[in-house]
Amino acid sequence: MQVPDPKEFAGRRALVTGGSRGIAAELSRALARHGAQVAVNFSAVADGEIGKESAAEQLVAEIRAEGGVAVAIEQDLMQENAGQALAQKAADALGEIDTLVLSASIQYHVPFLCQSSRDVADQMRINLVSNIELLQAVLLPMVTSGFGRILTIGSIQEVSPAAEMPIYSMTKAAMKNLVENLAVQGAGQGIMINNIAPGLIQTDRNAFRRQDPNNWQALQEQANPVGRAGLPSDLTALAMHLLSPVNTFTTGATIYATGGSHIPNAGGKSDPGLTLPDITAVKDR
Repeated sequence: MQVPDPKEFAGRRALVTGGSRGIAAELSRALARHGAQVAVNFSAVADGEIGKESAAEQLVAEIRAEGGVAVAIEQDLMQENAGQALAQKAADALGEIDTLVLSASIQYHVPFLCQSSRDVADQMRINLVSNIELLQAVLLPMVTSGFGRILTIGSIQEVSPAAEMPIYSMTKAAMKNLVENLAVQGAGQGIMINNIAPGLIQTDRNAFRRQDPNNWQALQEQANPVGRAGLPSDLTALAMHLLSPVNTFTTGATIYATGGSHIPNAGGKSDPGLTLPDITAVKDR
């Protein structure tokens, strides 16, 4: 196996949406460590709502302290035409973007019959429309240059939708479909477009579930066959390969990083696992 080049992204200009926290923050760090110039998108409103007003600035400071290149770009994707505006801000700061991570999303834990029209519109706006705007803005320069890498952060909800977040689940499935559609169109022009669908990952998004440690432990044990929540770092190597310039063949793929929970009837870690056969029984056959 080829040893990864620590600077394989040198000269690349990356934009990571929702890049100040969670999975996206981990990918922002990884891209910078491998030589990319990184535009860390954030929403001051969204970060402020959970008391992390300085998350983007702190992340950028950490990246720069390690010798990386990064800028924080504030853009609330809830605004009309926000995708185009963000793409322009990133291009102004770094040059035309050739590496794009679409991670920003919102989810409302509300039963379907109780979702308001505003709930639906908000999730459609962030999870679908802003992504479409960004893709339309960055794909043309990628086609012109003959190079592009795009990664969407999907969800296990694409194939196993939860009743408590039906609209979120729908939007993630729609993005998977769009990835496959655009991957076919861009493959012959040097553009690789893929999707990672995580299962339960420990981030600030599900911090409310960790208020009771016992409940959180029980949730982890039943979440997947591995028996734990994933960490953002569990996705890094996979994401970096899909985004890497050396990936010239994998496109239109959805890779499930779920600890096995996407497998039908997998359940949680209740099965005893693989066991050695009874040698006596084997000999008696």
